[in-house]
Amino acid sequence: MPEPEAKSVPKRELKLEDVRKVLAEKSRAGHTAEIRELLHKYGASKLSAVDPANYEALLQDAEDLK
Repeated sequence: MPEPEAKSVPKRELKLEDVRKVLAEKSRAGHTAEIRELLHKYGASKLSAVDPANYEALLQDAEDLK
């Protein structure tokens, strides 16, 4: 008897507003310079210039800021 296939849950697409909210919180917590460095890491001088394909990785990097 074949095993039932696991239903894949579609990953929620991150939007600019989602990323902006997290980065704003980090910035208010004193990580403004680090946020700026992360934006440059992803080839942008401002959040709106970041490729949406990089939002997940950018958020992960931001979450790693202590």
